[in-house]
Amino acid sequence: MEATKKKSLFGKEVDMLNGPIAKGIFTIAIPIMIMNVTMSLFNVIDMSILKMFDTDSGGYAVGAVGACGTLTSLITGLLIGCSAGANVCIAKRIGRGDKEGVERAVGTSIIFAFFGGLLLTVIGVSGAELFLGWMNCPDNLLPQAALYFRMYFAGVPILMVYNFAAAILRSTGDSKRPMIYLMTGGAVKVLLNLLFVGAFRLSVMGVAIATIISWMVSAVLGITALLKSGGAVTLKPSRLRFYKNELLEILSVGIPAGLQQALYSIANVIITATVNSFGPDATTGISIANNFDGILYQISIAPSLAVMSYVSQNVGAGNLDRAKKSIFSGMAITIGLGATFGALSAIFSGQLSSIMSDSPEVIAYAQQKMVIISSTYFICGINEILGASMRGFGKPIIPTISTLLFMCAIRFVWVYLVFPHFRNLTFLYLIWPIGWTLSIITIVSFLIPTVRALRRKLEGKGKQEQKEEITT
Repeated sequence: MEATKKKSLFGKEVDMLNGPIAKGIFTIAIPIMIMNVTMSLFNVIDMSILKMFDTDSGGYAVGAVGACGTLTSLITGLLIGCSAGANVCIAKRIGRGDKEGVERAVGTSIIFAFFGGLLLTVIGVSGAELFLGWMNCPDNLLPQAALYFRMYFAGVPILMVYNFAAAILRSTGDSKRPMIYLMTGGAVKVLLNLLFVGAFRLSVMGVAIATIISWMVSAVLGITALLKSGGAVTLKPSRLRFYKNELLEILSVGIPAGLQQALYSIANVIITATVNSFGPDATTGISIANNFDGILYQISIAPSLAVMSYVSQNVGAGNLDRAKKSIFSGMAITIGLGATFGALSAIFSGQLSSIMSDSPEVIAYAQQKMVIISSTYFICGINEILGASMRGFGKPIIPTISTLLFMCAIRFVWVYLVFPHFRNLTFLYLIWPIGWTLSIITIVSFLIPTVRALRRKLEGKGKQEQKEEITT
């Protein structure tokens, strides 16, 4: 489709069907990486502002927001996972040159995002104390944590619309505009935090209000871009409805991908609940470590989002060899980035943790997690590349099952059967790299036959077309 070569407002949409693959993956992945790392840094700034101006909560406002971190990450991951369904659905239609199908998929994606977000709002607002109780949130953090949790979920429909708009733009290789829109919202969030927390002393409530407004800014920019787009994807108001085929395809990829991300967070809930039992210092320490680990996670998984679009478009175009090459290029990139930045995070874990806390006990708890997880995050990156590839091939169930087994179920076993005999947090955190490695082995064992089966299908289709041409 010619639209894949057309210039967007901030650069070219990447032509994933032609040209150097590694360069194309970098072109898509780098803006995603910059965007997500910057947003994680904005979150660090938010926590630092809370620390600076927290005079009324006994110093535990940071811990209250951090106590929600794993659960809010669950929702964010669920939304990003669901938006993967829109990305794959639209990318395949771009690969096939189906312009009308692209328009239907775009309209279906946005309307699904809004109503799906409303459902999540009802669940989150009504179950705040229940969910935090499941995580063993300390009693002295619970009131502020519940307030932040409810306000966060009140804005989820806005966040979901932005995530789907960003996924739609990325399906064409345009990751620059989503980066600019989210970073603009993030900058607004920091400024509003200084106003609400620093000047008005609204503490946790101020952080929540600033967060929702920042999402609104990003969502408005994303939707405006789709309405005015002259590229491969355009949002037409007349297409804002559910189209059965497109909806089913979005759900078939999005629900397993969303569940996979949710399972990651559920697994982290299990760990966090265990850490919380060590007291408020441990809770605050792990919340600090999670901020920096989140930065590494974004660096490690950014290439996987590019690979998913590459595989989807090239499968749609019937170019299986190019789809395979994109997987290997993505793995090489994520290993290099993840290993480099992970080592730096582990080495300087003490200095980084001290940005958000002056307590030696809190810093020690934060370091304990960062040293183990940061140095092995490149393994997570490999796992994400393989999972994204399976989604691109139209097989999203395999990475979801793998996550269920090796990111969730195995942690129950580790926490409740193994950990009591070795009650040390360093030992607890080892389950992360162990689970990632087992998941990689499982996905590879299914990826190879999936590629072979698809090749046979494409070859059979080609032979059938040749026979029809000879007959005519």
